[in-house]
Order: sequence, then C-alpha cells, then structure tokens
Amino acid sequence: MPALNARRLFRTLPAGVLALAAAVASAQTSGAAADTRAGTFKQVQGEVRLGRDDGRPARPGEPVRAGERIRTGKDGAASIVLKDGTVMVLGPDSTADLSQYRFDTTTQEGSLLVELLQGSVRMVTGLLARVNPERFKVKTPTAVVGVRGTDFIVEANPRGEPLYYYLRHHWNDHSRLRR
Repeated sequence: MPALNARRLFRTLPAGVLALAAAVASAQTSGAAADTRAGTFKQVQGEVRLGRDDGRPARPGEPVRAGERIRTGKDGAASIVLKDGTVMVLGPDSTADLSQYRFDTTTQEGSLLVELLQGSVRMVTGLLARVNPERFKVKTPTAVVGVRGTDFIVEANPRGEPLYYYLRHHWNDHSRLRR
C-alpha cells in the first residue's frame, strides 16, 4: 500500500503545492543572497534521504541546496518547491542531484541542472524556465533534456522498463499527459 501512495503523490501534485510554489517565489527577496537555499521540501512520503552516502532523512520544510543529492526509497516520494516556483516531484526508487541552481529574484536570471541518476522526476516549471528555457536542463545517464514545456516527466530506468510501458500500465487515463 505505501508504494501505491507514493505513486499517487508522484502522479498528482496536490493543489496546495502549486499555491505554495507561487507564494515561495513571490516571497523571495534579493536581500536573501546569503541564504543558500535553492528550495524547500513540501511533502515527503516513505523513505527520502538528502545528501551523499547514507545521507540524512528529509522532512517537510527542510531546505534543499544546489549540489545536494535526493534519494527516495521503494515506497518514497518527495515534492520540492524551488525559489523560482518550480515544483520537482521525485517518484519511488529515484536518485537525483540538484547539480546546479541559481536564481536571482530581481532579474529572474539563473540556471538549473538536475541530474537524474535513476527513477523518475516530474517537474512543473517556474519563472526560470519561462525566462531562460535554454538554461533549464535535466540530464540522465543517456540524454540531456532541454525544457520547452511547463509540465513534464523524465525517467532514467536502469532496469530497462521503458517509460511508454510504465505509462500504459500504471498511469491514470485521466492524467494530464493524455490531454
């Protein structure tokens, strides 16, 4: 049952997360340059760890910084809201590095590079991808994805089950991807 709930969290972003994303993006000020926080965990379900090696357990409200690794267990899922309002949701059994994140709230300039080592990530882009789409990238072991949309899923699956198989057998027919 926990794995089913983690999949549900991954597939459907709670309405409150998107509202919080807008609030977080608008609440940032340029005077917060000393804050190295790239974003904040909004929801954590199951096993989610932050950092290299064994890392530490992630909790809602905990900061995420550029250069940190986020890992979810088989029953884990996490949603993170970045400073520009981007929402990043990691699915079960995923490992991702927030390799690069920089966002200036005054000029809306910056860049993002997420390295998805395994698993899946759903992203709902914020200001950064709207202003600088060429500087918003997701890298997998086999490809670099340049973002040209506002809501997308990227998968890096070392076990070989392709994304189309997953979507056909596990995805809800009423999902946003089928519209």
